[in-house]
Amino acid sequence: MKTLDELEKIIGFEFADKALLTQAVTHSSSYFDGRAKKTRDIAQKHYERLEFLGDRVLGLVISEYLLSTFPEEDEGDLNLRFAQLVRKESCTLVAESLKLDDFVILGTNETKSGLNKNPTILGDVCEALIAALFLDGGMEIAKPFILKHWDEQLKSNQPHKQDAKTALQEWAQKLKLPLPLYIVSQTTGPAHAPQFTIEVSLTNYEKSVASGQSKRIAEQKAATEFLIREKIWLDQ
Repeated sequence: MKTLDELEKIIGFEFADKALLTQAVTHSSSYFDGRAKKTRDIAQKHYERLEFLGDRVLGLVISEYLLSTFPEEDEGDLNLRFAQLVRKESCTLVAESLKLDDFVILGTNETKSGLNKNPTILGDVCEALIAALFLDGGMEIAKPFILKHWDEQLKSNQPHKQDAKTALQEWAQKLKLPLPLYIVSQTTGPAHAPQFTIEVSLTNYEKSVASGQSKRIAEQKAATEFLIREKIWLDQ
């Protein structure tokens, strides 16, 4: 595992309160074995409370950006853009680009299993890091960090689609059909990098199947495949 000094160099900010940075990358599993003793006097807590705050800071920055960048768009389009940019998968992409998996503090067993590469944990750590930056340096530090590392997603963000699960549900409701049913048909891969296969079924229609690194991703992919196959969405 790399040092937090190296992480500070990557993000371009030196923390006055090092405990905040340590807390931001500390998973709760570290409190269940001997490694916790090495970090508890510094971090005292794991990242979950910071994750809660980071999610709100991210949302505020993205909301302000969208409002100023797209003055002609209505609330509906802004909401579609916003949902795409603040979802967990977007945070995971940023975490992977920063190689945050090299810095996550886990319990011994979790470290051995490679849980530091779990997409959900990486997304959580990214949100916690945003909160730590906000608490230590204020919005003048947190905002540039977000805009810099979300830059590619901001440029490619389009409001033309809802998320696939919502679109499929609304389409089913218009046809007065039961809601789509999502089931996990298979789970493969190691604990730190599982692959979930999801089937989505809708009355009178063929099932759609897709896989992903999390259930949420697989469900969205399965719903997207269904929408494209039935020509509800065009394949773009």
